[in-house]
Amino acid sequence: MRKFQPNKPHFTMKNKRKVFLPSKHHRKQHNTQETSVADHLESEELCQSKISVLTAMWDFEQCDPRRCSGRKLVRFGLTRLLRMNEGFGGVVLAPTASMVLSPASDRKLIIDGGLAVVDCSWAQLENTAFKKLKYKHGRLLPYLVAANPVKYGQPFQLSCVEALAAGLYIVGESDQATDLLDKFSWGHSFLTLNKQLLDAYSKCSSSSDVLSVQGEFMGQPNENQKSVASQSYSDVYAQLDKELTDTDDSKSTSSDRHLRISSSQLHSENPTVDAACSCTSGDDPSVTGLSDLQESSDIQRILDKQVANMVDQFSQVKLIREAGKNWDRFYNRNGTRFFKDRHWTTREFSDLLQLCCPHLHSQMNVDVSCDTNSVSILEVGCGVGNFLIPLLEDLMLRKDADSKSQEDHPTCGTPLVFACDISERAVRIIRERILSVSPCLSCKAFVCDVSQPGSLRPALIQAQSDSNVTELDLVTLIFVLSALNPPDMITCLKNVASVLKPGGRLLFRDYGLYDYAQLRFGRGTRLPSELPSYARQDGTLSYFFEANELKTMLIESGLETVHCEYVYRRTTNVAERLSVRRVFLQAVAIRPV
Repeated sequence: MRKFQPNKPHFTMKNKRKVFLPSKHHRKQHNTQETSVADHLESEELCQSKISVLTAMWDFEQCDPRRCSGRKLVRFGLTRLLRMNEGFGGVVLAPTASMVLSPASDRKLIIDGGLAVVDCSWAQLENTAFKKLKYKHGRLLPYLVAANPVKYGQPFQLSCVEALAAGLYIVGESDQATDLLDKFSWGHSFLTLNKQLLDAYSKCSSSSDVLSVQGEFMGQPNENQKSVASQSYSDVYAQLDKELTDTDDSKSTSSDRHLRISSSQLHSENPTVDAACSCTSGDDPSVTGLSDLQESSDIQRILDKQVANMVDQFSQVKLIREAGKNWDRFYNRNGTRFFKDRHWTTREFSDLLQLCCPHLHSQMNVDVSCDTNSVSILEVGCGVGNFLIPLLEDLMLRKDADSKSQEDHPTCGTPLVFACDISERAVRIIRERILSVSPCLSCKAFVCDVSQPGSLRPALIQAQSDSNVTELDLVTLIFVLSALNPPDMITCLKNVASVLKPGGRLLFRDYGLYDYAQLRFGRGTRLPSELPSYARQDGTLSYFFEANELKTMLIESGLETVHCEYVYRRTTNVAERLSVRRVFLQAVAIRPV
């Protein structure tokens, strides 16, 4: 039996361990693994240092998930997707909020609780159940312009990533905002378009300061800022478009905005073309004449500011190239709700009045042919029928009246009415409206881009199946020419001249130089510096005409000017105690015999 020796270590097979010295390959691999782990931990710490604010979103699944910028951020792990029944303790950018984001008071809320957005379709705001969402701190973003491909150039209608980036930038987290936008090829454009505004907003100390900056940028009077604070995105956007677009209707008033035309500026019941076109500032002492406007230093300062901040060349090309798409989007968004029906046209133009009331021919002294079934009218740029529908209603009323008094007053037969527009959506809408108003009247609506050379006459012929009208008695351009690119205006007028009969007339009305709408345009809306051409916030264009300029264009297109005069109006907003001057240019031209 072996004795136990305590001074020597006792080894067995179980507790024996072989010691392996690592080879050069193992040592190199081990060092590489340690380095990669350290780099990974360092990158995680760097990401955590960059992403200091939690971002989240609710998704109502009203948009294409493949094109949703918020969903893309979720896939990248940069934004959290919230359940519909899940609450959020931070700031939520929602279109139904009533308070504007403030960099001073809301920064702590965003740092502590995060920033969330609501992803929904702008076209379905009224049908979206925002009440289901659980949050306390709802906020609106101030005026910013979208840069995403779907809503490019449109104010307030930002995508999810644009809204999150804007909110982060305003509260001082510009690095994180840039990181979010870097995931999109167009992301840098958003900061480029809005850099000046975002920097100004981020320096504000309260919501009222943010609104002041917004009002200064947009040229709004201070009286309007309180009303902007209590409006939603859709309200603000509709208000801006209305203020930049003609809504002059001297026969009706707006119950929402309390707009009215001064009674001293209304014409007589049956004015002639001379009376309609010769309305000058002398009719109302409160309206400043054109010569006074040209000498106004305030107006010149506004125009200089517009020229100093023009639309960049890339955006100009994009706006002109996508003119038809922008009008389609406009009518998809607004339908028939935006423009008011123009009931003043038969009063302003005696040619239209004579068509509706042929028995006034001898009283009006207007030489318009009245052969049976030969009177033909074309409205260029018909939109959804705000000019044409009231005219058809007048024709229907006149037809009923003539059927009762054919012995007293001869009739001209049923006029042939045509309408065209660049927007397919607008043409579909006007066709539906025509059928509902006067299905028995002959009226054909068709799509035509009058800015293309020689496009109108073939489109007019192609639109007819039961008639072969190639020349017309009357063509109207009511607030249409200003929506074209200036080089295309002559092309449009030549197209009009090509479908007029010898002796046929063009009725024209559009914005005049120094109209209030022109002075309302802010920075980044002026297109060329030498011409008063502007880009609206929805991507459509606007131009402001001078009388001599229009006369020159009419002569160049082969038409003779009969009348071309400025028409002045004063529009009063009772709710906001605001009275503004409107300047329009009204003209009648004739194709030489």
